[in-house]
Amino acid sequence: MKRIDFLIALLLCCAVGCSGKGEPAVPEGGDGGLSEKLTVNPTLQAHMVMQQNKPFTISGTGTAGQYVEISCSWEGKPGRVQVSADGSWQYTVTTPEGGFDAQQVTVSGKQTFTFDNILVGEVWVCSGQSNMWWPLKDAEGGLSEMIGANASLPIRLLHVPQEQASAPVASLSARWQPCTAGSLEWFSAVAYFFGKQLVEALQVPVGLINASWGDTTAEVWAERDAVLANDAIREQALKQDATPRADAQAPYRIGSAFHAMIYPLRDIPVAGAIWYQGESNMDAPGTYPELLATLATSWRKLWKAEAADFPFYVAQICPYERVFDYRVPYANPAMRFAQQQASKLIANSGVICNDDIGDIHNIHPRNKQDVGKRFAFLALEEKYGKAGQPRSPIYAGHRINGRVLEVDFSYAGAGLETADCMSPTYFEVAGADRIFHPATAEISGHTVRLTAAAVPEPAFARLGWSYTHTTNLRGKGGLPVSVFKTYDWVELTEEP
Repeated sequence: MKRIDFLIALLLCCAVGCSGKGEPAVPEGGDGGLSEKLTVNPTLQAHMVMQQNKPFTISGTGTAGQYVEISCSWEGKPGRVQVSADGSWQYTVTTPEGGFDAQQVTVSGKQTFTFDNILVGEVWVCSGQSNMWWPLKDAEGGLSEMIGANASLPIRLLHVPQEQASAPVASLSARWQPCTAGSLEWFSAVAYFFGKQLVEALQVPVGLINASWGDTTAEVWAERDAVLANDAIREQALKQDATPRADAQAPYRIGSAFHAMIYPLRDIPVAGAIWYQGESNMDAPGTYPELLATLATSWRKLWKAEAADFPFYVAQICPYERVFDYRVPYANPAMRFAQQQASKLIANSGVICNDDIGDIHNIHPRNKQDVGKRFAFLALEEKYGKAGQPRSPIYAGHRINGRVLEVDFSYAGAGLETADCMSPTYFEVAGADRIFHPATAEISGHTVRLTAAAVPEPAFARLGWSYTHTTNLRGKGGLPVSVFKTYDWVELTEEP
């Protein structure tokens, strides 16, 4: 009889100490009720897009020992979490497949916060300097897009305020907005057209985070410690760190935009990033590939993401006439080639070429629609596995056969062609004397064969090595071939 009494008492003890929902036992001194005080961190907002099929952490503060209840419209029942002794709490949910139905999240203590009109889909960070910042209202076709916009469009916008800081800023001040004429007016045109193309192709909502600022160098967008720890870029970065920009408002300290505009985004799960910048680093194209690789690595570290889960896509700047005196000759084509090299150095990256849509008289060409679409083509093929997207052919290697220098191209798809059905233009070759001469170019599949009567023993080649001259060579998908050179020495004279 005593044994039976003991077993009953033991069972009662277990029942009191455990919850049927798997909740922790109420700590000593806590009443186990809903939290008297409650805040919710702004990572969770109404009107946002959540990255589909990813863990999403909801967090905030409350009364220690008490409970916060979280209810998500896509889950069968609410969850509970106990507020820690330091007054903080966090609760992780897994988002569903993307879809156009609006979702709702409620967070409750003694008061309730409701976050509605949430969509689930794909979220991208869009960053860089003025050509990424360029607003839709000033882009070709932008006004018609604004007129046709309404809050039911499955694109949501997060416009990060232009701020700088000497240390990481923990909290996010930006607010998600539906896609309306008012919210689009000053939003990045490149980002918008990128998102629009993704929505059409993927049939899921897209969230766009615009963190951009004109006249900024790449150094301000990278983690400061990561830049200073890299021997290959430290010296040049410190020069930038000591040199205010022409725009007195633009940040120039290493990491200053990263601290204020990128760091606060760290708890928002994203699909990847697109990057359009380079004009402000044209004085030092030689260190740019390593600099951009350091930036991409620091972002992936911030998001706790492996390279395979965080693509980083790069847009080349456009050709435009030389309006500044740069420290290095051929600064513009050198930067475009450096951006191509950076995309090869960065794991899970790619580059888009914009040579055919620039304005040689304007550093800010107004055609942002094609830039956004080309970013989308790259993402659709590489991130989302939709093969057959248009790509710009990229220099893959070369070989010398007597008087002929043969250049191979990757991403040439069905082959190469010229936009005007004429012979390819703006190829040059040089011998051991390093003096370049125009070359006759002949297309053969994915290869171009170069010869020049003045160069019987070719050693080096380059394409489109000019501020303003662009080749007519393109892939049969219609996108232009990017500039390249086959040597690593720096020219000693500027383009005439």
